[in-house]
Amino acid sequence: MDWTGFCVLLILISCVCSTKLHYDARVTVKNEGITRFSFENHHSGLVKLVSTSGSIIWMGRNETLYSIKPAQDFIPKLVNVSLCEDESEDSDNSKCPYRLSLLSQGADGNLFFCGSTCENTKCCNLTSSYSLTDCFKLENYKPIINEPSLLVDDMLYFTTSEMGLYRVNKDKNYNIWSQSTQLEQKYLKLVAGEGQHQDKVYSFFAEKHKSKDGESDQWIPRVSQSCKNDRGGRKGHLQNSWTSMIYARLFCGRGYDFSQLIDVATLQTDDDDDIKIYALFRNYWNMSAVCVYNMTEISTIFTSSEFNSNSVPAGHRPGACVADSAGLSSEVLKVMSGRPEMRDWVMPENGPLLFRHRHYTHIQVDREQHDTVLLLSLESGGVHKVLEKPVFVIAEYLPFPHGTHITGMLLDTSEKRLFVSSSNEVVQIDLLACSVYGDECTDCLLSRDPYCGWNGLQCTSTEKGRVKDPHDCKMPLAEPSKTQFSAETPVVRVPASSRHFLVCPMTSHHASYHWHRGNTREECVRSDQGCLYLIDSMDASHEGSYTCVSSEDVYNRTVARYELGLSRSNARRLTPVGLLLLAVMSLPVLDF
Repeated sequence: MDWTGFCVLLILISCVCSTKLHYDARVTVKNEGITRFSFENHHSGLVKLVSTSGSIIWMGRNETLYSIKPAQDFIPKLVNVSLCEDESEDSDNSKCPYRLSLLSQGADGNLFFCGSTCENTKCCNLTSSYSLTDCFKLENYKPIINEPSLLVDDMLYFTTSEMGLYRVNKDKNYNIWSQSTQLEQKYLKLVAGEGQHQDKVYSFFAEKHKSKDGESDQWIPRVSQSCKNDRGGRKGHLQNSWTSMIYARLFCGRGYDFSQLIDVATLQTDDDDDIKIYALFRNYWNMSAVCVYNMTEISTIFTSSEFNSNSVPAGHRPGACVADSAGLSSEVLKVMSGRPEMRDWVMPENGPLLFRHRHYTHIQVDREQHDTVLLLSLESGGVHKVLEKPVFVIAEYLPFPHGTHITGMLLDTSEKRLFVSSSNEVVQIDLLACSVYGDECTDCLLSRDPYCGWNGLQCTSTEKGRVKDPHDCKMPLAEPSKTQFSAETPVVRVPASSRHFLVCPMTSHHASYHWHRGNTREECVRSDQGCLYLIDSMDASHEGSYTCVSSEDVYNRTVARYELGLSRSNARRLTPVGLLLLAVMSLPVLDF
């Protein structure tokens, strides 16, 4: 390799190293602020988490439903409810084999859930005292528990990947069936429009298509818009089917083709009149990205973009809400049966927020003061807490053993707690646990955690008297460093010729750590124990002072200090003659 090629290689290595440092989580959290709720049945296979009023978390799959009151419970409570016609205490649930098919947040702070048999489906509200109310049957409908669902007033919306979006209600008025597209779909989120969009429901999903070469499959990210008051068409023309559903494609990331939509989360804007959509994508180069869309922009695409089809009727724009959809013309209904799609794509507010060489699987979003925090689960079983602007990975939580599959995430925004589920365990992560960043003012503020600040004594989530700017750590409010070293550091005695290592705790993975000895500065050896200084064979040349210094941004801090010396028993090496003289001198003196 010539000198030019060698320099280019060094530059590339430097770029990779700096990128890795930037995208790694600043701290790793294994225990602090983490509460575990383990199930007695280790094969429960949970896939759904729902929260209701009273700070109750509901979990379920198949025939089992559990509840947790985090302030009271240590073990999830198995909820025994019967959907049989005979509701007496003597009824045999084994003769009524309902499987949980839908869990959703219901009205009045209750849980709304459905159970299905081979023949029918029954839905009820479940109160905090575990009593059933307002039950009704759904004939010919089979929800699936891990598919999205949404309860809006008396209308229940749910999806199935085989067909699409359904809408049903207790009185069976204007129930809507979806029409099969013969394409594989994966629905991820249903969103009820608010403010100026309150008459619409939006579905976010991925749809599999054959690529242009016909040899590979391609997932297309899409959003659909439907009118809440859609009553279906008339007999023979989309009767009991959507007459207002129109489609648009989502775009994320130019040049890297982030096209595989993985998960979707929503966030209310500050003015409470709009909704932001945070969509998690993946591409075929092992990268992930988060793109942010605005509901107003999505609505604008649906109301102003041209359609891909050239057969759009002049008198009525497809997708427009009308008082009675059964009165639409045959021409309009024919266009609607062809799944009309917008020519323009929905563009994100900016470029991809996150650009990673990792696979994220779930996303939740929270707003704290003026900052947005993303919570992203990893395929490895961890969870990243990420500041949106500028993109900064604050912490990586390790709630499960490495490689555990995370089945769901649920964010309690009022209590600032994140619930993460695996097949046999639910973990609560306290997002306000600020002590994980250390007991130094600069460490606390360099975390950039919007939930935390320095109050002069500790890193805390309380608002009163908090310092947010690291430069203010020099103010009187901020106490001096708690990492203080006495003028005389105790001497650590090490046997001659022995191996020895010094440990420097690494609180931040974004900081660089170096060992200083006299005028020399050496790189540390990173390990699970911390930053190490290794001595292969101790001798007199290794005696002296060792200091570990961390550097992050413009801040330097002494993290550890050691004074090494040889063990007294080995401080001087004696020759065989010397050892003989020492032995003679130690003999007792005898009187004759």
